[in-house]
Amino acid sequence: MLESDVQQEINRLNGALEILGLLRERLELQLGEVADETGQEALDETLSYIVALRSEYQRRQQELHPHHKTYLFYLTDEGVLPILHDCYIPLVEGKAVACEFFNKTFRLADWYVRVEKGMPKQVVNETYSWLVFDQHGKLDLHAAHAIEYSPLPTEDEREQINNQLFDPDL
Repeated sequence: MLESDVQQEINRLNGALEILGLLRERLELQLGEVADETGQEALDETLSYIVALRSEYQRRQQELHPHHKTYLFYLTDEGVLPILHDCYIPLVEGKAVACEFFNKTFRLADWYVRVEKGMPKQVVNETYSWLVFDQHGKLDLHAAHAIEYSPLPTEDEREQINNQLFDPDL
C-alpha cells in the first residue's frame, strides 16, 4: 500500500471513529430517556452494533500502525505501575472506575514506542499528565488540568519505565 493511500485510510478511519463515538454518546443519552421497553431494546441493539463497528475500525487502524505502540504507566509513591491501554481508555471515557484508587492523584506517563517483532525498540514520544480519581474511583479530568505542578518523572522513575519496556528481566 502506498504511503499516501495509508494516510488516506488513516484519515477515513479517524473520521469514522470520531463519528461513531459521538453517535454512541448521543444514543446513550437517549437510552436514559426511553421508557418504552421495545424502544430501549432497539437502542440497546443499535449501541451494540456501534460498539462492534468501532472495535472493527480500531482493529483496522492498529493494523495500519503495526510498528508503534502506546505504553502507559502510573507514577505513584510506591513506584511505576504499568497500565494496559485497553484498561485506561474506559477510565477516560467515564465508563469504568478504579475503586482501589479513590481519592488519589497520580502522574501518567504515556510513551509512544517503535516496535519491531512485538518488542519495544525506541521511544518516539513521551507525554506526562496528572490523573485525579474522585471519591468513587472515577477520573476527574477537570481537577487534573487544574494542577499547576509538573507531572514530569524523576530520573529513577524514567529508569524504571525504561527497564520495564526494554529490559523486563531486571
